[in-house]
Amino acid sequence: MSEFSLPEYSVLMSVYKNDKAEYFDLAIRSMAEQTVKPHDIVVVCDGPLTSELDACLEKWQVKLAGEMNTVRLSNNCGLGYALNAGLSKCGCNVVARMDSDDISRPDRCEILLTKMTYEKLDLVGGAIEEFESEPGDMGAVRMPPLEKKDINAWMKKRNPFNHVSVVFDKQAVERVGGYEPFPWMEDYWLWARMAAQDCDYANVPDVVVDVRTGEGMYARRSNGAYLRSQTRFFSELRRLGLINRAEQVRSIIERTIVTLLPTGLVKFVYNRFLRTKVNDHYGR
Repeated sequence: MSEFSLPEYSVLMSVYKNDKAEYFDLAIRSMAEQTVKPHDIVVVCDGPLTSELDACLEKWQVKLAGEMNTVRLSNNCGLGYALNAGLSKCGCNVVARMDSDDISRPDRCEILLTKMTYEKLDLVGGAIEEFESEPGDMGAVRMPPLEKKDINAWMKKRNPFNHVSVVFDKQAVERVGGYEPFPWMEDYWLWARMAAQDCDYANVPDVVVDVRTGEGMYARRSNGAYLRSQTRFFSELRRLGLINRAEQVRSIIERTIVTLLPTGLVKFVYNRFLRTKVNDHYGR
């Protein structure tokens, strides 16, 4: 256990009808069974859910009693809106983000809260390991930059935080406007606004979440709507003063090329050039 007095924290999740109940159940369990347990878990239902998802929620509401807070939106409003609706219901100033189909490692929050407390950070994330069927089957680690100067450099062209890994200071997030609707870019857009306000942040090298991937993730990067959202995003980065015109143009060209690639080739590029193998990550 940490030698520091760690703050209480809330967990913020969003779920919608296309999520799988079995994955959702594992995601909640992984947060409920942390070595440093959460004060509360806030789940935003982004529109009506399936009966299986509702049953999963009801099970955990009974099991966690007053520690789970469910926010139900009458319509599917999108991730940014849903997360902002849930943020206001979080009972603690420190919030851990979680997706509805991933699995946090048991000491995820202990590691991140220790880093946040010791260095007085507004935002801290960690590495993730991707998997297809079960944790460990791909051996692919997405290692983010660790220090603020490297995070700022990385932010010019790629998301410098694994969104599912982060914990953040709720007040710092609310000062920059909280989550905002921005298809596929909600988290990245939040980090950018925090960077523009000179918040303090870092990443840890530890793998803290096992993240479920699949063909859908790669197919999305070959989607025209995804490209349009990214084009708008890099225009907004320039407006914030985080990139210059040349950096904006280069990023848009790179993403246009990816959009034109077949899904299989996109998958190869990501796994070959943008991920670290587990053995390399742990120096074996």
